[in-house]
Amino acid sequence: VHNCDVKFSSNSSMVPYIPARLLKAVKFLPALLLLYVLLFTSISRWPDSAGPRFPPQHISNFVCPSSKAFGDYAHFEGCSPNETALSESRILLLLEDVLSRHGKLITQMLNATKCSYKIDTFSKNLLLLTTSTRGRYSTIIIENFNRYINLPKRNRQLLDKYSKDYKVPIVSFLPGRAQFFSSSNVSGMNLTVWHNQKAFNARFSLSSIIPFTARPGVVLPFPVSEGREWTLFEESPLYESVLVAEDIEGRRRAAIIRDKGTIDGVEKIVFGHNLTDWMIGLGFIDSLRWSTKCRCGVNSLDRFIQIDIDDVFVGARGTRMIPDDVKALVELQERLRLHISNFSFLLGYSGAYFLHGDDLEDDGDRKLLQNAGKFVWFPHMWKHNHPQDHNESFLESTMILNKQFGMENNLQVPFEYAISPQHGGVYPVHEALFDAWEKVWGVRATSTEEYPHFRPWASRRGFIHRNVKVLPRQTCGLYTHTQLFHLYPGGVNKLISSIQGGDLFWTIVLNPISIFMTHQQNFAHDRLAEYTFENVLSFLECWTRLRFRWEDPISVAERYFHIFPMEKTPVWSNPCLDDRHRSILPPSFNCSNLTLPNLLIVGPQKTGTTALASFLQLHPDVSTNGILERTFEEIQFFSGENYYKGFGWYSQLFRNIEGTIVLDKSATYFDSWEGPRRAATLLPHAKIVVILHDPVLRAYSWFNHLVARNESIVNGLSMDDVLDGKSASAKRIRSRCISGGRYAHHLDRWLEWFPSSQFYLIDGGELKENPVRTLTDLTRWLGLPPFDFHSSIKYNHKKGFHCKIISGIPSCLGASKGRSYPSLSPSLSSRLCFLFQSDNVVLHKMLLKHNFPVPVWLSSSLDK
Repeated sequence: VHNCDVKFSSNSSMVPYIPARLLKAVKFLPALLLLYVLLFTSISRWPDSAGPRFPPQHISNFVCPSSKAFGDYAHFEGCSPNETALSESRILLLLEDVLSRHGKLITQMLNATKCSYKIDTFSKNLLLLTTSTRGRYSTIIIENFNRYINLPKRNRQLLDKYSKDYKVPIVSFLPGRAQFFSSSNVSGMNLTVWHNQKAFNARFSLSSIIPFTARPGVVLPFPVSEGREWTLFEESPLYESVLVAEDIEGRRRAAIIRDKGTIDGVEKIVFGHNLTDWMIGLGFIDSLRWSTKCRCGVNSLDRFIQIDIDDVFVGARGTRMIPDDVKALVELQERLRLHISNFSFLLGYSGAYFLHGDDLEDDGDRKLLQNAGKFVWFPHMWKHNHPQDHNESFLESTMILNKQFGMENNLQVPFEYAISPQHGGVYPVHEALFDAWEKVWGVRATSTEEYPHFRPWASRRGFIHRNVKVLPRQTCGLYTHTQLFHLYPGGVNKLISSIQGGDLFWTIVLNPISIFMTHQQNFAHDRLAEYTFENVLSFLECWTRLRFRWEDPISVAERYFHIFPMEKTPVWSNPCLDDRHRSILPPSFNCSNLTLPNLLIVGPQKTGTTALASFLQLHPDVSTNGILERTFEEIQFFSGENYYKGFGWYSQLFRNIEGTIVLDKSATYFDSWEGPRRAATLLPHAKIVVILHDPVLRAYSWFNHLVARNESIVNGLSMDDVLDGKSASAKRIRSRCISGGRYAHHLDRWLEWFPSSQFYLIDGGELKENPVRTLTDLTRWLGLPPFDFHSSIKYNHKKGFHCKIISGIPSCLGASKGRSYPSLSPSLSSRLCFLFQSDNVVLHKMLLKHNFPVPVWLSSSLDK
């Protein structure tokens, strides 16, 4: 106010009169505010005896309502490790709608348990399930059991037959109905249900095969639903009551039932509530373990818990730990050891900030050093530097400073474990960080929340890069800036709900290894972390049979990738498409200059992909990468060893490339198991081109291609010998010849990761006979301006196929393309037709389902 030169007109009636004394008093307002802050800070630092209790008196700790001692029930059938399964561990999830709220809860649970699944919606064409997915699914989850009950008779019969033939149980949920306290019978199941009921005194049955996580026999002395409505089932000898409850009139009912298939031979588990209730969630997790023969989810009751305390010396004055907080931290560690065997906190330090608080906080820093031997320490960064902002030499020098500080103050760092401030440089990968870590600390393990994305927590995964095992960090609801209960984001009730059946509860239940990140502020003031961890462990011990353990971070890392070996290879994403990742990129990484392919020609091999890519590049708005060594014109990034070179290597191949369409043609992508997922993660908006050539001709061409190249594996073998598959080499060739032509099998996997609107399917026969029309239609679909392919592509009689015309001169593909082979004999043709017959039937149905054009050769083969 006093810096403003404002004059008021004496006759202005709009300006109120302000006394001069009041104006002078305003000058002292900043000083008064500062005095208030200092006074508040000093009061908040009083010892426990003089200050508030921890936690505040109005926030109670959880006390288990049941005093019954529970044994460690191991009752479970059908989980023999040597059992040969009839199906894969993948789950088929049938949803009402891909955007349904309950469907999202189910997918979140599946992601957290790391179960492989495919989402589909109910359609009239459920015939695909029985013809294209022989033994492919171990469990079918149906969001709404009513849809299964009311399926058309033919579809219901086929679905049930699939379930019986391959021993695939059905897991489903029966929602309530509009009628109040109404009962009804389930068609074909001899089952009576009561809708819109309240469930009381729910408990898992001691005789059930499902209880694995929850304690059998636990009785909740309060309403489970708390106002939510359930569907309750009439208990019957035909069905096993998994979760037993009482209705509002005290009658014994079942909230979850297991149908052993007595009536129709189809085993089912039906839930009378959705996953918004944590007890239902526990039953759901156990049902997945049962239905997948223990191949989905975590089979052990052990949960390894690691709590990192980052930034023990970092923080503004008034926010840091004081001696009483350090004393409380030591005592908390001892109490947590009563829950978690062999537990120790891991403290991360940035030495430059030691003794940077007020006098009491500096005493707290000294107190930490006095108790250093009671904790496990790990390096953070000397000045909390963000690694992505610096080169290797700078990072190495700062790490050396931090290492010297630790040695001078007797901070023992017994394990090759380190954390990057704000997770910078770990993912997206900053190679300089990994280099400096290796030289100074010999780091073998770290953890991050950023891979593959910061949210959602249930989808976080681990990976290994440069021999550093990167583990997923989990959130526990604590934040750097939240120091007091009443400041908790969303209110204290949100924290309590997270502990008692919410996110924190499920994080520990679903993850065999949980690495929690906290900060020293969480253990100061009213000690929010102390309340959080003690209460969640008490709640879990009350209602589950989980065992909590601690191991050193190197052992934990080895354990993690033993449990999840499929996560070792990172799946690269485009950091420029993620706001969080873009904010932690090195300054040298310029997203505005990044060019990546927006069109993938994925194959299959021996269908004309090279010719298609060559012709398409005649268009001035189409470009691609240059020729690479050993892979000729193909990058083979998503399907081979080049993927391990990383995102940087791939993106450099397209640097300085111009064109509306940037093309990556690699025919090995189509039948690659990992190819669709890798491509969708990095190029989610790319358009996909697939050439569907007659699989009989494709297989024959593939075999003769091996013969022409004098491959030793085919020496002395005919195509008939290969199909007989009597020798080991013949079996390998047969698999390679036949697998690529199972188009529906591979196309189905691509459709799991890309929407059908991004696909363009080409008839291989039409491409060969009339490439001009094929290219014209393709460029129109790509949104490119018209181009005269007619004058640029001509049939070459000498070669026997079409070639490009450049400056009036034919430019044909190499000698390995378009070879002439001996004619396919009628008997061999019949054998191959028989091999592909069922796959072609499935392909035809799949093309119709997705409104794709049907190739001429496919229609002809089905007419025979």
